[in-house]
Amino acid sequence: MFNPDSSKIYKQTIAFAGLLQATTLVEQIACNGNYDNDSFTTSIASIFKMDAISVEDVYSGQVNFIPNLALGMKQLQQVLEQNRPPQTDHFRYALGLLHLESKLRKNTTLMEILSSRLQKTNDNLSHFEMTHERIIASLAHIYEDTLSTFRYRIHVNGNRLYLENPRNVNKIRALLLAGVRSAMLWRQLGGKRWGMLLYRRSMLEVTKSLL
Repeated sequence: MFNPDSSKIYKQTIAFAGLLQATTLVEQIACNGNYDNDSFTTSIASIFKMDAISVEDVYSGQVNFIPNLALGMKQLQQVLEQNRPPQTDHFRYALGLLHLESKLRKNTTLMEILSSRLQKTNDNLSHFEMTHERIIASLAHIYEDTLSTFRYRIHVNGNRLYLENPRNVNKIRALLLAGVRSAMLWRQLGGKRWGMLLYRRSMLEVTKSLL
């Protein structure tokens, strides 16, 4: 029987958990207006860690210890323990972001715009905290000007009371951008949709060990 590279599966599992953490936070904000601040900060910070020394470092962790990715890991564990794809909004968002990431990867012009805009926002981190309103608004505008230009868009469901709040809208868009960053990392690490089925048991072991 073929034995997958455990290190490879370990890294892919972390990246996919990063994707699910971002989309779970989107669902929480849209439906309840609340979210875990540490998880939110970790997801936003991952956008700027393009030169991270490891996949753990992308999510502010270290080998076998990524505490602020627990939300995403728990969601991934639930997905892997089911026999069929979950019918949840956050999982639908995750699949949608994988689709958007594949389109973005093929569009060099938008990739260059996104990279340039992210660098400018990154320069502002010397003046503002990572989750400052201005940084979040800047990330939201980047998402709107790049990924929202594709015909396919993520439609977020939730409570109208929270979805009509401009600050919540900015947080949601910034998190969707964070989700695309994780989707891109997952692809770079060799992630494939069929791999979620083929290596489900191995990925489940990783999520349990990290939790």
